[in-house]
Amino acid sequence: MYVPLARKYRPSRFSEVVGQEVPVRVLKNAVKEGRVANAYLFAGPRGVGKTTLARVFTKALNCLNPEEGEPCGECENCKEIERGSFPDLVEIDAASNRGIDDIRALKENVSYAPLKGEYKVYIIDEAHMLTREAFNALLKTLEEPPPRTVFILCTTEHERIPPTIVSRCQRLLFRRVQEDLIVDHLKNVCSKEGIEAEERALKTVARVSEGCLRDALSLLDQVSVFSEGKVTSQAVEEVLGIVGEEKIFEFMEKLFRGDVEGCIAFLRDIYFKGYNLMRFWESLESELSNLALYKALKDPAKVIEVKEHYKRFQDIPLERILYLETLVNRGKVDARTRDSLKAFELAIVKSSLVGEVLSLGEVVKRIQNATQQVNDREGEKEVKKNLTADTTKLF
Repeated sequence: MYVPLARKYRPSRFSEVVGQEVPVRVLKNAVKEGRVANAYLFAGPRGVGKTTLARVFTKALNCLNPEEGEPCGECENCKEIERGSFPDLVEIDAASNRGIDDIRALKENVSYAPLKGEYKVYIIDEAHMLTREAFNALLKTLEEPPPRTVFILCTTEHERIPPTIVSRCQRLLFRRVQEDLIVDHLKNVCSKEGIEAEERALKTVARVSEGCLRDALSLLDQVSVFSEGKVTSQAVEEVLGIVGEEKIFEFMEKLFRGDVEGCIAFLRDIYFKGYNLMRFWESLESELSNLALYKALKDPAKVIEVKEHYKRFQDIPLERILYLETLVNRGKVDARTRDSLKAFELAIVKSSLVGEVLSLGEVVKRIQNATQQVNDREGEKEVKKNLTADTTKLF
């Protein structure tokens, strides 16, 4: 039976977790030094490894042959945890088991000692979905759990967790995985799976996944099936319904030239072909923001990835770029309350004024020229006045 890449390459050791150095180090050291807390709160975006790391931590706590805090992955306990049959690991989906009765049942089972391992571990996924009454029922158990019992609360919305619960947990914040780390991980997976992949295509997959490694693997899986094991930029664009980078910069050039007809024709073309308009517009906004940083900063490479395409806009004043970025952002906001195609087309019409936006230097220069002209006219009037007065004296 086929196993999806996101499941097949789920980390089974701390060393395999990508892009979460701080949580990994805290948990690994806790195991090594025997300083395991009663409760942990894993908070961060979806698909970055919260539940996976909770399982790896469970392995490390119950491994029969740990190595410097790492689970061996070969002992009976590690294999049972991997299969989901370990009796001392209880996983609860708070989205469907969120009531006080569910927590009361949990509290009754907590009192029992571990059956097989060193620790009994409760992983509560989507913990923010618990009701207020359920949180209140859980409060005392988190504060004073039975010996050798560990609670791990995983959530994508930690602000919805009551402060009374948060204060009883060690908080570990998970971050979005950086694009370069995702690309490296995808390359490694492709190598193992025998998938031919263009680096540009993998970069697109990483960008679209928005820091979610699970999404990146799922997208890679989908594209490789579509293209029969050859992941190309064109295949990625067709499967995901996104517009390639080159076309985005061509569209930007049209905007700066004030080519309203060309921009609207392009927008309608991708719309009727089924491309994701909002995703295209968000990519456009992102590139305009990066272009503004490229123009404004002395060393933009420290902040953004400097692309060769940016050199096309070397002569465009920063003020025009900022004006256009504001219009694009406004169009995205309008698209939330009206038809997206109409919202974006109106933004394009407004962008035709971008050619009239002057840089600050041009404004100052024009003011100076106008002032000089006024002064010249005033001087000319004064000369004529004096000449008239002198002439009058002669007669």
